[in-house]
Amino acid sequence: MMRSDVKTTKMRVVDCAVKLFKEKGYSNVSVSEICKLSGITRSAFYYHFKSKEEILDDYFLMPDVLVSENLSSILATANYFDQFYTIFEIYMKRSVEAGPEILGQILKRNIDKDLHTLSPRDVAMWDVYVTLIQKAQAHGEIKNPTPAEQLVEAMIYLVDGVALIWCNKKGGFDYIAEYRRMLEALVIPANDGTDGI
Repeated sequence: MMRSDVKTTKMRVVDCAVKLFKEKGYSNVSVSEICKLSGITRSAFYYHFKSKEEILDDYFLMPDVLVSENLSSILATANYFDQFYTIFEIYMKRSVEAGPEILGQILKRNIDKDLHTLSPRDVAMWDVYVTLIQKAQAHGEIKNPTPAEQLVEAMIYLVDGVALIWCNKKGGFDYIAEYRRMLEALVIPANDGTDGI
């Protein structure tokens, strides 16, 4: 099986599992049900995942693929902060798609298994984020002079914190809008009539 086939199969299984988790609740879904909906055998399931819980580790594969496939068009926009936010928003939309129960399970698994996938310097797009924030600062799009690495760390901590509260409040507010509001406070919005954030 080619590597892209493995990734495609994993993404299909993850998406089918999440659909079932949303319908029935995470704890009420069996591996057999996931296999049936995914159209794979149990042995194929266990080829890709050690357990149902491990499915959660790969939930953000799809945004990784979407960002990779669309990176050149994302980076073609003139505003560096918009480029950063467009990439970041792809991941947030995936979180909203999952819903607060499943995102909560993902956060819990990260804590329980010490996975570090939510730690700022361990996110897949760290170098891209830092570069875009540096460019946004250099072009006056962000008024906060804090070093880009620290800003990106704060931005990731912020999204993790908003996600945790969103899960705790059972999705009782607009996760993406709340993050954007807090992000704008962090980067110090320009109120001088310029286009900068």
